[in-house]
Amino acid sequence: MNEIVIDKIQNSDFNEVADILTDAFLTNPAYSLIFKNKNRRKEGLLWLFKANLFIINEKKALTNIVKDKKTSEIIGTYTLIPPNGINSSISTYLKVNIPRFILKFGTNALFRMLILDGINKKTLKKAIKTSDFYYLSMVAIRREYRRKGIGSEMINCAVRELVSLPLACNLVGLTTQLPENKTFYSRLGFVSLDEGCIDFKKDKYYNYNMTLNVLK
Repeated sequence: MNEIVIDKIQNSDFNEVADILTDAFLTNPAYSLIFKNKNRRKEGLLWLFKANLFIINEKKALTNIVKDKKTSEIIGTYTLIPPNGINSSISTYLKVNIPRFILKFGTNALFRMLILDGINKKTLKKAIKTSDFYYLSMVAIRREYRRKGIGSEMINCAVRELVSLPLACNLVGLTTQLPENKTFYSRLGFVSLDEGCIDFKKDKYYNYNMTLNVLK
């Protein structure tokens, strides 16, 4: 497919990419549990994704953006986090203004956000039975560009990127809460490890853990 171009994210792209992610995850059952107030959910997710993009890409660009080759419009994104994760300092979190988030959305939303991230990573690690894997996260395509093969090409590009590197490991892992996503990734060679309800404080959400061996 030659209609798209894939580049590393720049700081100037954060707002646009956060918009794409917010639209994609607005109805996600797990993220809905962070911001239970539907009227504040979009605003909260937008802050969350802007903060994540800043934290994840502060030292090295790990997020990729997909552009329409003709218009240069950003139409998709994905992030590959290496096995050693992200080592962020306290100063990094101060830069994203956590206190302001608490004032706007409350401490409960902050705790839920941190707990959700930890649960997903913990269950995926347990399912893969190792901590040596690349974590594929924040995958999204603009609504009007979906079902055109762009998502498949995007993930295949991520796999080719890993294969071209001196790999720290050969496994990619991901979590998803949507059955249609499980079907999508299965078509691309990902294997379902397990699935089931995750206890999240007094709530639950359904989760799928999947992995891919990029050398097979």
